[in-house]
Order: sequence, then C-alpha cells, then structure tokens
Amino acid sequence: MISDSRFNKMLGRSAFSVFAGLVIAFIIYGCTAPSSTEDALLDTNTRTVADLTNEDLDALENRLREIRSQTLPSYPDNPILLVKSDWPFEWKGYGNPFQLRPYEEKVFPKVEHQIPPEMTTEELMLAFGWVHKNAEDYYKLSPEERLEFEKKHPQIEDRGFWSFQVHPSKEIAKNWLDYYIATGKKAERLVEVAHWRGCDKLILEGTPVERSDALDRITSPVTGDLMEINHPQFSAGNMHIDAFTLQELKDDFGVDVSKFDEVRIHQGLTEEDTVIAFYRVYGTKGTVKTGWILRSRDNQYVGSESF
Repeated sequence: MISDSRFNKMLGRSAFSVFAGLVIAFIIYGCTAPSSTEDALLDTNTRTVADLTNEDLDALENRLREIRSQTLPSYPDNPILLVKSDWPFEWKGYGNPFQLRPYEEKVFPKVEHQIPPEMTTEELMLAFGWVHKNAEDYYKLSPEERLEFEKKHPQIEDRGFWSFQVHPSKEIAKNWLDYYIATGKKAERLVEVAHWRGCDKLILEGTPVERSDALDRITSPVTGDLMEINHPQFSAGNMHIDAFTLQELKDDFGVDVSKFDEVRIHQGLTEEDTVIAFYRVYGTKGTVKTGWILRSRDNQYVGSESF
C-alpha cells in the first residue's frame, strides 16, 4: 500500500513541469482541486500540464483504484435519469442514448447496441447519467430556489455534491478532449486525464464529499471500478474515445459532416479551428451510449455536445 504523503511528493515534483511549454486555463468539468492543492496552481486561472512517468501513472492508478474499492459509491436507490428525448428515436418512454448516427459510428469497429428497455439500472445510469443522490431535492427546486440554496451552501461539503448532474461517460469524454487539445496527446488511460484535471487531488486530499463525488464521476456503475477509456472493441462497462478533424471524418470515413458544419458555423468557428471527439460506452452485452463533443482548438469556452 502506498501512502498519500508519498503521492503528494510524487505529484508535487511534476506539478510545475510544463508539457511542451504549454499552460492551459484551469477550467473544470466534473473535477476541481481543493484549497489544499494550491501548490498545483500557477494562479487562480491556470494550471500546468503535468508530465508523469509511466511508473508514476501506474502507482497513481493503483492508489486511486484502492481508494475506490474502500469508498462506497453514492448511488441513489432509485436514480433520476437525465433522459432527454430525441424523436423519433425513442423506446417506450425512454430517450435515445445513441447520439451518433449509424454512418458516424463507422469510425469504430461494429458493436451491437443494447436498447434502453433491455438495460439494467446500472447500464441506464451509464447511458443517460443521473441526479446526484444528495441533490435530488435541489433538482426539484425552481431556478430562483436553487440560487437561494447555492447562496446558503457555497461549499461542496455543505451542499453534499459538486454538480447535481452525474454523467461519467460524458464528463470523461469532455475532459479527454480538453486534454487532447491542450497537450496534443490522445490519452489511453483515464489516470492521465484525471491527474491533469485535478481529480486525483480531490480523491487523495479532498474532504469526504469531494472524494466521493470525484470518484463517482470517473467510475463505471456497471463495473464499480474506474472507467477504462481505450476499448475500440467491446469491453463490459468501459468506453472508447477518439478525436477527429472534419476533414478526417470526410476523407477517412466518408462521414456526412453537414450537421457538424451547422454547429461550428453557429458557434462562429472555422473548419481548421474545429475538433470533434466521438465516444461510445459499453454495457454488459453491447453499446449503451454514443456521443460527440465539438470544440474550438483556440477557445475552450466555445463548443457544443450531444445529449
């Protein structure tokens, strides 16, 4: 067993190393560093891209898995799914978790879909996301009531959650794309992105609520373990992510990119400034979700994503 103090030293020695001289804005989707990790920040708005060795990553991943095994997930008994309809692709009251059209899925090897009526609760959570167990009352409030609640409970520990929405596959894919744009590296391991985003700091140094919340956002409800992100072929409970330019989608896979052109034009992006991540997630028998995230290379605040 490796102590957290050893990890703090390991992470500290690389916290200020800059990958290829690049400094990126410290904007968080699903993870943020607690106040105890100010040494990992250049200032309130920036964070360096740390470059851990493979040995460091192995040790960090093992430690995060160990903590995951010791920390019960904060899953609701009857989860409120974040279902959004996408007519006409619906199944008896369920929305459509498959946001890549069949011709877009050609970028990946063929894996059959599991349709929502045939999914377990854990698979539905993975496909649609859910309302955080501690945020179900908050979720039912009006916008005005939510604002008042947030004023009275400004800290994560007071609220009991970071965000009321928990959607591991989408959050992981978005963070993965941000990491790729910042570093030029297509991460094959979740631990690379989790460290870069500061999720590891929350898990190693955060409060109990921060630790639990951060773990649940990088865990597969199907496996109960940290998500694995580099599986182009079926792997139960895990996922696959890749990124493309519009030209690559057209030339290499014959994808009709007209809908993405509409999105980027609406966002005021050029084709050269646009990058798209496609991802899919597996249940116990097949694919339970597909999705896409479109983002500007130059402006992290500009982009769009599927449900």
